[in-house]
Amino acid sequence: MVRVAGLARGQKLNGPNARLAKLLSVLDRHEVLDSREALRAALDSKNRLDEYQPRGPFILGFDTNAAFRLGLNGTRGANSVDYLRVRHDGPVIIPGQVLQEIWNNSLEGLDPKAKKISAALEKLRDEAAGIGQDLGETGEAVEQAVGELSGVHGSWIDPSARETFERTLDALIAVGVVANVPRSELLAVARVRHETKTPPGFRDPAGNHGDFFVWADFLFGAMEMNAAAVDAVVFVTNDNKKDWSRNGVAHPVLVAEARAVTGKPFHLWSLDQFQRFAMEQMG
Repeated sequence: MVRVAGLARGQKLNGPNARLAKLLSVLDRHEVLDSREALRAALDSKNRLDEYQPRGPFILGFDTNAAFRLGLNGTRGANSVDYLRVRHDGPVIIPGQVLQEIWNNSLEGLDPKAKKISAALEKLRDEAAGIGQDLGETGEAVEQAVGELSGVHGSWIDPSARETFERTLDALIAVGVVANVPRSELLAVARVRHETKTPPGFRDPAGNHGDFFVWADFLFGAMEMNAAAVDAVVFVTNDNKKDWSRNGVAHPVLVAEARAVTGKPFHLWSLDQFQRFAMEQMG
């Protein structure tokens, strides 16, 4: 059964909920956030996300795109879902914001459009192949670009994607802990962070605070866990904008915030990195 981390009805932000007070203090900078070490590590050319190899149990979470695509990519995706069910021995945090975004942005309207968009991509591939023959290297570049477009986004329009995601969701229900922060109390913080270009989400349009609430939900859930029993905190994202990471390195503010509220090292993985890790663990 999924457990829910959040406020009890009637609890106030300045009440007995010490976890929430601590999170707000960090996110709104009521306490000084010292990101010097994280910044220095991020600037180190040798520092890359894939250098981290867990030495023990770790807290794990996913953003919306990563959760939706987790089970995709053939054997790697299937092994990733199986890893969650049978091999991962640390907490799995499911931000409540992710659950609603999956419906709003990923699943809603997907099925009716799948066949139409698939046919359009097939036609585009055929057209690009003709361009490649007629225009030489320039045409070949167009054909390659179309192939990359299909490879990156094809899962979104694959009719089987919903069935695959349902298997992923079953795994998340079995092993995950859902976490939510109170929206109204943190909305002002979200706005200020966006205006001051504080990650994550400052690259999104004004008024879009989804990434912030994904992050806040995740941190709130991670704070509930027994940090002494884990090696690190890992968040998996399929978003490569610089308000999450740059050149494969997590934004130092994210690293510092996670460390400040959990007391553990923080690592940002791409979905590809997580799937490769899961494949290794599943043998």
